Amino acid sequence: MAKLPKELPVVLIMAGGKGERFWPRSRTNSPKQLQKVYSNKTLLKETIDRALTITSQDRIYIGTNSNLKNEILKKDPKFPSANFIIEPEGKNTAPIIALSALYFQKKYGNPNLIVLSADAFIDPIKEFAKTIEQALFETEHGLVLLGVKPNRPEVGYGYISAGKPTDVGYQVKAFFEKPDFKTALKYIKKKDFYWNPGIFLFRVKTILEEFERHAPSLLQPLKNGFPFKNFGDLKNAFSLLPSEAIDTAIMERSNRIRMVEASFNWDDVGSWISLERILPGDAGKNRHQGKEVIYHKSSGNISSVSKDLIAFLGVNDLIVVEEPDVIFVSSREGIGEIKSMLSSMRKNKHLQKYLD
Repeated sequence: MAKLPKELPVVLIMAGGKGERFWPRSRTNSPKQLQKVYSNKTLLKETIDRALTITSQDRIYIGTNSNLKNEILKKDPKFPSANFIIEPEGKNTAPIIALSALYFQKKYGNPNLIVLSADAFIDPIKEFAKTIEQALFETEHGLVLLGVKPNRPEVGYGYISAGKPTDVGYQVKAFFEKPDFKTALKYIKKKDFYWNPGIFLFRVKTILEEFERHAPSLLQPLKNGFPFKNFGDLKNAFSLLPSEAIDTAIMERSNRIRMVEASFNWDDVGSWISLERILPGDAGKNRHQGKEVIYHKSSGNISSVSKDLIAFLGVNDLIVVEEPDVIFVSSREGIGEIKSMLSSMRKNKHLQKYLD
């Protein structure tokens, strides 16, 4: 087995999303990654603290847009203001990873780069650090991603099929996109199937080689102008790039992919429904964030409110979220339509202020 490099890895935290499914707490100028969702820390701060178990603060970078950079520094003024990779526009994950790799190559040479998202629940943190340390052994052989053993038939996640064992992981046999429920049931019964949590590790040189090989249209406009003299030049280069996820641009095309099984609990904090898997519940499977709550002949409810008391009487499967200017109530069944509702609100000039 190869020895771990003495040089600490560089961590890129992806934090540019809108987080619409966490409205009304998540707004355009202060999306979910800047909100406290399941603890007394913001999702981004949870991720930064997680990254500090595997590297030093000066080697942690945040990928986001210029507006959110200012909001992030307001909430966490101690974070290094120079440690941001700014994308002119959101074009999924592949373009900003390509841009970051070019930047880290210039600054550090050929470091290990770990890509994390700012909207995950991971516990315990010691097992996260342990898994990352193991996975770093595999970056000498190619691109590495983590795999999480599924504990339910989840239709919202991508899946990985593991192949032949390697030193500490497996070769990746195949990727499978979000399945329907029937297919997900089949997946979780297979011993070699894992969730894809979107945690990636690779040497900077390796990921740039794979961009050259599999997605040159994503890399060349950035490479041609790098290092950019001003933000306008970067904006022009970004406008030439297709919008694509790193999964489809590189991971699903490369033959240099390995997977290491995660030893921690993981969940995508994607919507209010995800709190039922993170927060403790009562006998009626009710979950609550706030002060006092009473349930009478009620079950399956999720609430996040600041009032002294919220009382549920004879209702099931409701989601109730309170903000200073909004009270949001949804059925569990209807929560999937939240983006459609927000789209309707944008068309009403009287309601637009509740989105920003």
